[in-house]
Amino acid sequence: MTDISRRSFVTVGAAFAGVASAMGSGVQAVRAEGGGNGFMAASAGGPDGPDGPGPNRHKAPGLQGICALCEVTGGGEKVYGIAAEYDAAIDPASLIHDTYTTSVFPAAQGFFAGMPHEPDKNDNTAAPKPRPVVAIYTSDGPAIRPDRQSVTGRYVITEFRHDPDLSVPTTDSDRVTLTQDKSVRTTGGVVYAASKTVWSNAGRRGNRVAIRGVDAWEQHHWWWDDTRSAWLEYSIYLPKSFLAEGGENRAYPLVLAVTHSGTSPDGTCAQTLTEQCIASIWSLPEEQERHECVVITPRYERTTMNDYWEHTSDVENTYRLVESLLGNTWNYGNPNLDDRRDKILKIDPKRVYCTGWSMGAMTSLWLMAKHPQTFAAGLIIAGQQRPGDLVPLASQKVLIITGSEDDKATPWNEKCIPVWEQAGGRVVRPAERLDPAQIFPLDSQQKLTDQVNSYLAHDANITFLTFEGVDHMGSARKFFYIKAARDWLFRQVKA
Repeated sequence: MTDISRRSFVTVGAAFAGVASAMGSGVQAVRAEGGGNGFMAASAGGPDGPDGPGPNRHKAPGLQGICALCEVTGGGEKVYGIAAEYDAAIDPASLIHDTYTTSVFPAAQGFFAGMPHEPDKNDNTAAPKPRPVVAIYTSDGPAIRPDRQSVTGRYVITEFRHDPDLSVPTTDSDRVTLTQDKSVRTTGGVVYAASKTVWSNAGRRGNRVAIRGVDAWEQHHWWWDDTRSAWLEYSIYLPKSFLAEGGENRAYPLVLAVTHSGTSPDGTCAQTLTEQCIASIWSLPEEQERHECVVITPRYERTTMNDYWEHTSDVENTYRLVESLLGNTWNYGNPNLDDRRDKILKIDPKRVYCTGWSMGAMTSLWLMAKHPQTFAAGLIIAGQQRPGDLVPLASQKVLIITGSEDDKATPWNEKCIPVWEQAGGRVVRPAERLDPAQIFPLDSQQKLTDQVNSYLAHDANITFLTFEGVDHMGSARKFFYIKAARDWLFRQVKA
């Protein structure tokens, strides 16, 4: 596929051409160039207008449209359910597991989340595959409820099974279909009969999708410097408390999350948030409840740093972006949304963190080395640098995590250890290789947490951990889910 296909809106597959008039309407949420809560979305009415995931304008009584409910995982974006929107609140007592037939289109052949020059995952004429419903309930919005309990609302949520191993690569596109096989009843007693109509989330401008933790980002922002004719595109997550009344009076931690080269030359802002969880994991509601913070992730036009240790001007421009936020003058929130218009964002200079994977980790290491007074700590996943360039890290706080099968990141960081120690740094490098099987499921990490914390308790400058049997690609899919590592990052505060 060409770059044009990666940047174009998704079209409805030819297999559905004959039933297009029977389909529900909708548009792509954050995948398209103008999606999400970014400035460009303002002209489209925002996420809850006609160009967002919901609600739809009312048509005839009954089902109005459907929306794919997605989650970004280490293995890429996956469909976790479908929201069926009605014109009136639905009685949950009228729902059973086989009320609907639900299906998901497979991703295009050759698609692998996070790889450069991958095909558009929706460019596939294969038939949709049935996806069994494991939970069904009503809700007041198009989103999966963690408790799976019904609340009064016009949306029926059909939820699918979630693989507890979030590192498994996705095989999903974000196109879905739904057929109402049994009648449903509104809370007012009106019965909507079963129908053979096949509803799709494909619409005139793309696919109607809601992505947990991602839809709240603002995309397509620009940092710029007219004196150098320099600019950098980025996305930003603004904490909920900042968007509440008085939020501009608080100072927030800042996480710079730099993604990998696979999202650079032919990617979009949306793909930096959905191809991997490198940036989006920090904005998940449960993570924000524990560590509320601002998150930024750049979208580069090219690979910023290669294996010859050469880098582009975008690396320093990334630092300039961080520097501009530290100036506490950022007031570029969507001017069409009342909760952020003209608010000035404040960043706590003692709590600025950087993280990344692969190219993003290499960029993070370089930024910490060149600007040692800026970052309180860095979480480096499978990245490496030339040892002589990383001497300044000897006095900083860094947690490095690699896999034993990573033949670049692991040996290069090994070569850095004597350099850091000679510069006066204290390095903890255990001989033990940790077990990646302890990462998933997420609620069973206690043994791993105890192991990781036992090494972090030494309070070294640099802690370097390696997991047995994990290669370079696997590290991106697994290691950002290590809760003890994320918690450690936020415990670091600059003097």
